[in-house]
Amino acid sequence: MQKQFLPLASAFLLAASASAQSLGSSSSSQASAAFPLYDEPYRPQYHFSPPMHFMNDPNGLVYFNGTYHLYYQYNPTQLVAGNQAWGHAVSTDLIHWQNAVPQIAIPEAITGPLAGQIFTGSAVVDSNNTSGFFTGHPGQALVAIYTLNQPTREVQNVAYSLDNGYTYTNYSGNPVLNHGNNPNFRDPKVFYYAPTNTWVMSVALPRAHQVLFYTSLNLKDWTLVSTFGPAGVEGYQWECPNLFPVPVQGTAETKWVLMVGINPGAPQGGSIDQYFVGTFDGTTFTADDTAARVMDFGKDFYAAQTYNNDPLGRTIVVGWMSNWQYTQVVPTTPWRGVYTLPRVLSVLPSQNQTQTGSLLVQTPISLNDLHDQTLFDGSAELGTGASLSVPLKGNSSFEFETTLVAQPTSGQLQQRLNIDISNSAGEKVTVGYDWSQGQVFVNRGQTKGFSNPFFTNKFSVWEANADNSIKLHVFVDRSTLEVFVDNGIQVCSTSFYMLSGPPTNLQFTAENDDVTVQSLTAYSLKSIWR
Repeated sequence: MQKQFLPLASAFLLAASASAQSLGSSSSSQASAAFPLYDEPYRPQYHFSPPMHFMNDPNGLVYFNGTYHLYYQYNPTQLVAGNQAWGHAVSTDLIHWQNAVPQIAIPEAITGPLAGQIFTGSAVVDSNNTSGFFTGHPGQALVAIYTLNQPTREVQNVAYSLDNGYTYTNYSGNPVLNHGNNPNFRDPKVFYYAPTNTWVMSVALPRAHQVLFYTSLNLKDWTLVSTFGPAGVEGYQWECPNLFPVPVQGTAETKWVLMVGINPGAPQGGSIDQYFVGTFDGTTFTADDTAARVMDFGKDFYAAQTYNNDPLGRTIVVGWMSNWQYTQVVPTTPWRGVYTLPRVLSVLPSQNQTQTGSLLVQTPISLNDLHDQTLFDGSAELGTGASLSVPLKGNSSFEFETTLVAQPTSGQLQQRLNIDISNSAGEKVTVGYDWSQGQVFVNRGQTKGFSNPFFTNKFSVWEANADNSIKLHVFVDRSTLEVFVDNGIQVCSTSFYMLSGPPTNLQFTAENDDVTVQSLTAYSLKSIWR
């Protein structure tokens, strides 16, 4: 959560929030009846975005009583950051979302008496009532832990819900954690560590490039037990730390991953998430190494958070699909802010890490239930300059998956395969692979809907296989693009804005020599809002 010192105008905020809540009905059809929401230009159809106004970090991701809760940093009055509160949406499958009523989950953000803004935090299921908040309230167990940003300091507050997570009441003993009135001390992520029956909190000291770890028996009284950092990429400040266990692929082993946000100062510019892989003993995270590894080679992935209490035991991450360098001026209206698809996390065994050193694997949840029209199902041999065209049949929200294979000529690989995602005016985003460089690349520079010096065009990563193949799974949703390479070993998340309408066609074109497009499947995807 980037710090924003903007005053709260309580009466104006309350009125604007009431308007936003009326748009955030639990019925998407009611929202559409009030305004043409969820069908505006650039509006994603299967990625979550708020009905209106500004959204950034995902907060409080938790599963409870059959429902996935998605809270998020939200300005209920404007299209820019400020007046921060927690917006709220719910789902039963992580695909179909409904805007919750009320849309603001912590009412004191609007009505007072909080003297500050509600910044990023997390939510947990206190099944054993360790906090004592749920005595006399059977069946309730949700506790939120968040940063209260005040004019001169940032502190950690606790709140609890007695209505299944729709509204929260602040604990009378807040703040539960204050680091010497430090103005930069934020973004608590809390989880339950069963081996010691304790709650564990990671929280950032942004300017010191450190993550502090605290433990508690009751979610109220916290003890500092260890620190991590500086390490990896430091940038200007660290934010949104997140510690979680993940399975090691092909083994019965578990490793621990610590994600940390960098903002500003990311290698691509602006904001990005890096990660460390290691061990955790209940108090101390120890990284196996301090190599700098980023979660995404695109420019629009930040403040990622994992779900607590997933019923299948998965570690599921959601990221904010934007960048602080330009997020407050992108051309979407009446909303700004989109989240990535939920991704299930695992890690490779250390000896199997990629040439770039990557270990984290991100697997998008299946969208098979949204499949509408089959756009293509087959394979193609493309000679030099030859193309395969796949019309999108009027639906600019789609996915496709394929394996690209090239064979060397005269002992060398010179092939390149371009996948152009274009509209009728010739604007395009290109995804592709260059065998001579061993690089997956994305280029959003041939679109005309948004111009900004920080909205850079080209992203690439080195990824090569001994059999000269590369696997791509690509999701396009009007103005968002997610590219999963080799089953999620590398990922690119990026936004794009076409001036003359959304994409209408896919075109695969080979350069320099033959390329086989194997097992290409492409499907249009239904809207989750209609």
